[in-house]
Amino acid sequence: MTPKRTVVVAVAVAVGVVASVLSYVFLNNAQQNAYHNAQLVPAYVVNKPIPRALTGAEAVSGGYVSLTKVPAEFRPASAVTNLNDLSGKEAIAPFSVGQVLVSTMFVSPAAAANTFSQIINPGDVAVTVSVDQVHGVGNLPEPGDKVDLLINLNNTESSLLQQVPILAIGQNTTANTNTSAKSATATAAASSTSGLFTFEVSPTDAARIALAEQQAMGIYMLLVPPGSGVTSIPSVTPSNVLSGSQKSS
Repeated sequence: MTPKRTVVVAVAVAVGVVASVLSYVFLNNAQQNAYHNAQLVPAYVVNKPIPRALTGAEAVSGGYVSLTKVPAEFRPASAVTNLNDLSGKEAIAPFSVGQVLVSTMFVSPAAAANTFSQIINPGDVAVTVSVDQVHGVGNLPEPGDKVDLLINLNNTESSLLQQVPILAIGQNTTANTNTSAKSATATAAASSTSGLFTFEVSPTDAARIALAEQQAMGIYMLLVPPGSGVTSIPSVTPSNVLSGSQKSS
C-alpha cells in the first residue's frame, strides 16, 4: 500500500471513529433531553409481547425481556434486578411491550393456577378502564371497594352506574389484598399503578362502561362508603349547576 493510500485509509478510519463517538454522544444527549435530564437507572423491560403461562426460562432465552435504562421514578420498588428470579416461574397474565418487569409478573405454577377468573361471580364479567388520579379519586380506592361512575355526554354529567365493585387495581386483586390484610405494601402497589381499575359487572354494563370510557371526558369515579345504597342522582348541566343548596349535604 502506498503512503498516500495509507494516509487516506487512516483518515477514513479516524472519521468513522469520530462519527461513531459523535453519534453516541448525540443519541445519549437526545435520550437525556427526552427524559428531561432525569436520573436513569437500569431496568428489565418487556421486549416482545409476553403470553400468559410463558415460563421465565423461555422469557429469558427467547429475548422477551431486555435490560435498558429508565428514569428512576419509573422503576417500581418491585422491579426485577436479577433474571434468575424468574427461574421456575411463569407469566401470570399477558404483558405488553414497554412494561417494566416486576416480581409479580412471574409466579409459581401453583399460584398461576389460581386464575383471576375464579373470583368473578357466574353471570358477571371483568372490565378494565384507565382512569387518571383526578377521575379516580386520587388513586385512593382499593380492591374490594365500591364506586359510583359518572359520565359526561353533550356537556351533561350523569350517573352511569352505582355500587360498582372493584376487583383489581393494576395487578393487585381482591384476593391478594384480603390475604395481606390490606398491608402497606399492597396499598403502595395499588396506588403506584397507571390507574387501571377492573370492575365486576354484567356483560351489558360492561358494554356501557367500555363505551363511556371512549367518550372525550371519560369516566369519573366516586368512592362510596360501605353500606351505601343506590340513590337518585339528577343530571347536571351548565344551566342547573348552581341550582340547589349551597351547603354540601
